[in-house]
Amino acid sequence: MRECSPLDVLSNVLDDLPDMAFAFSADARHLYVNKAAGAFLGDDPLDVIGSHWRDMGYPAEVMEPIEALIVEVAETCTPARHRFTSSPERGARTFDMSLTPLWCDDEMIAVLAIAHDISEFTRD
Repeated sequence: MRECSPLDVLSNVLDDLPDMAFAFSADARHLYVNKAAGAFLGDDPLDVIGSHWRDMGYPAEVMEPIEALIVEVAETCTPARHRFTSSPERGARTFDMSLTPLWCDDEMIAVLAIAHDISEFTRD
């Protein structure tokens, strides 16, 4: 029987979510990107794995605050929330993101980020 890592199991659960789901290392490198996130970013999820947002050319004004929260969640092992608006090139959509530390065998292995598009609820 093939051994399955916690991220493999999580991938199977998250891949069909309509929300964007990511797993990040403590230094904000992509460990996992679901189909919805890949489609929104315009990247094949497999091409993103191991990269940092700077490698992918994502906008600093959106990503720097998210990176700071990823590092904070990884260091403190405390969940966080963040609301942000995507770049105009991505349609200036508003997202509510939850960031949660993922544990395996008493070790923090990743930060799970799930971003839910709340644009239709925030427009006047």
